[in-house]
Amino acid sequence: MPVFLSAFARLQSWLSPASDQTLSVKASARILRGVGPIIEKLIADDKIGESYRCATSHWFRYDGPPLAYYHGSTSTCVISGPLLEHGKAYRPTGAIIETPGLDARLSPEDAHDLDQQIQTAIESTIVDWVAEYQEREPAPEPRHPPGATVDLDELLDDTASVFHPVSLETRPTPAKTQKSRHSTSSSKGGQHV
Repeated sequence: MPVFLSAFARLQSWLSPASDQTLSVKASARILRGVGPIIEKLIADDKIGESYRCATSHWFRYDGPPLAYYHGSTSTCVISGPLLEHGKAYRPTGAIIETPGLDARLSPEDAHDLDQQIQTAIESTIVDWVAEYQEREPAPEPRHPPGATVDLDELLDDTASVFHPVSLETRPTPAKTQKSRHSTSSSKGGQHV
């Protein structure tokens, strides 16, 4: 009977794709804090949700989870996880290179070296582009203009005056007063404090 129910459910979702489905996920609170926002973005029924679904579609093409996905015009390089402990550092499990005429799997060391080379090339390309952009475009106005400077030594000094929050006038710190104890004696000879 379950086979017929699942076939019916698939047929129903194919015939009426507009019907909403419910997805229940059970995980620890630590994991849900990380994946909850991702799931919400993936299931959004708009252009942004569609973009997130397209951007993550390559996740399921490979055996291991992709840690980095470099996509060229005709070639791709996928750095595969999970990370492996290698002394005090971590290395990817491997890498997959797909290019016309060659598909290759790399060892953890080769994958790490290739990942570092690609990251260096990307950083160099971005820095070169920014330098070229700054030569042809005027410097943009800063988003947050610089404010008044604060003397941190005075701010951290315990003996400095305290500012009144409303008027910012300087007022001395009030001295703490100690309450005095009163003792009374009762007719039974005890003292109450």
